Amino acid sequence: MISPLVWKVLSAILASLVTVRITSGLVAYNAANKLERPKYEVLERLGGGVEVRRYESYVVAEATMSPEGSSMRAASGNGFRACAGYIFGKKNRQQRTFAMTAPVRMTSRAEAVKVSFVMARNESLRTLPVPTDANVKLKAIPAHVAAFARFSGRPPRESVVERKRRLVETKLGTSRFRPLRDADTLVYGYHDPFLTPNLLRRNEVGFFVDPKP
Repeated sequence: MISPLVWKVLSAILASLVTVRITSGLVAYNAANKLERPKYEVLERLGGGVEVRRYESYVVAEATMSPEGSSMRAASGNGFRACAGYIFGKKNRQQRTFAMTAPVRMTSRAEAVKVSFVMARNESLRTLPVPTDANVKLKAIPAHVAAFARFSGRPPRESVVERKRRLVETKLGTSRFRPLRDADTLVYGYHDPFLTPNLLRRNEVGFFVDPKP
């Protein structure tokens, strides 16, 4: 049986750990909210956390990875590390480092998982150093219109991604827009999956759209 003194000490330690966890989570959340993001304007809000946006053009460093068995998460983790190696200077020819931005973008198909980091607005394909990792390519994303469902929680599993995509498709039924033919599903994450509390994490699932005829 635990003595009152031991129980008091354990309770104090647990309270301290909880306080540290909450504090570090809030620090991570606030830091992520200050990161540079692509510019966009909201064209329509369709309810259920779904909105249609017009994005300005930007550049990404994109890693393409083969899915390992049926694990999208394993492949996306490898893609994240490859892109991180590029922006932290280990995998580019000039060994330049770059500030983190948001969101981390991901698309997934049966043949490949693609993870990309958005580069700062003052960078271009001409100014960015060449990646030394064969899996990483620099890519210009032209101005576009996309529809997204926004939600909180842990990084979404495939089943959640599929459910959110169907939600966006349903909401678009009453809008001025429709999915592009064979549009890839886009999964955006704005906060780290470790420190930021799940309740505060911003996730988005969507796809490119164009106006209905």
